Amino acid sequence: MPTSVYFGNGTRSEQTLYEDIVVESLKVYGQDMTYLPRAITKDRILNDVSTSSFYDAYTIEMYIENTNGFEGDQTLMSKFGLEIRDQATFVVARRSWEKFVGLYNNAINSIRPLEGDLLYYPPTNSFFEIKFVEHQQPFYQLKNLPTYKLQCELFEYSDEIFDTGNPLIDAAQTYNAQSTVMKIVSGIGATELVIGETVVQGLSGGVFIFAEITNLQSVQDEPDSRLVWVSNLTTSDKEFHEMQSGIRIVGQSSLSSWLVDIIYDIGDADVDFTFPQNEFAQNRDFEIEGDDVIDFSETNPFGDPSTNKGGNYFSPADTAVSDRPLFVVSIDTITVDTTSITVDKI
Repeated sequence: MPTSVYFGNGTRSEQTLYEDIVVESLKVYGQDMTYLPRAITKDRILNDVSTSSFYDAYTIEMYIENTNGFEGDQTLMSKFGLEIRDQATFVVARRSWEKFVGLYNNAINSIRPLEGDLLYYPPTNSFFEIKFVEHQQPFYQLKNLPTYKLQCELFEYSDEIFDTGNPLIDAAQTYNAQSTVMKIVSGIGATELVIGETVVQGLSGGVFIFAEITNLQSVQDEPDSRLVWVSNLTTSDKEFHEMQSGIRIVGQSSLSSWLVDIIYDIGDADVDFTFPQNEFAQNRDFEIEGDDVIDFSETNPFGDPSTNKGGNYFSPADTAVSDRPLFVVSIDTITVDTTSITVDKI
């Protein structure tokens, strides 16, 4: 028997009233969060995400469901050092999201918050990455779904680009991006380089390297020199290149030109600002000592050694070598016919 026609369950007026109450409650009990939609660049061959960027920031009220603190594994000590795995669930009204975020986000699949987008939480100055969007709770009490529940985990920075115009948010890139530290001299131009602008360096073969200045300092007793930190290097040919000394860099905003005098390395003994030492992680010590364990001058430091390492795994004086596999050092030619395979000069 069908339900009674005299008692409505989820009329449009009831749904609107319910949404009004939800939105007002979130404005009273919620907190201002910043929603950062992710822009991705995919590898055209493997279809993997090669870079993630965040160019927009939208302020919106959300309610934190975890009233007693963050959930998840929280803080733990592992073999990789101290790890923080805080998790939280944020509730946002659909109407508010569509009004403050969805209206401006023109991506085809932006009909709801997306996994991979970020939330900036001002009280802890931290970012949370959306791992899952629950869009069916509460479950159709009035035949509508008024909220999204965003299940999030503390974001771990990995060379993403932040260019939202909000200095508190963009500082995540400034302080965490992998940087190249250079000493520049002989500046030409009416204005100085500034933090945040893009510099370009032209290499041989018509290749250009673009990088963003994340820090800039004067050099004591050297008025014509500067220390500059750059990150997020990109190249015109999409291949890997490093910035080189002896070639000028030009600021795209200031139009100031400077000669790159020195590019500092992590292993430089007297230069600790290139790779600051963390007291607990000892990251600088491990990075420098690791060069004595792995020979990165090899073509493949984790695989076959090069020919200059010499010989087989066993010395000529070793007996019973015949029953042990020999390691092939180099192969000049391989001839294949229908009956055999011949390898010359092993």
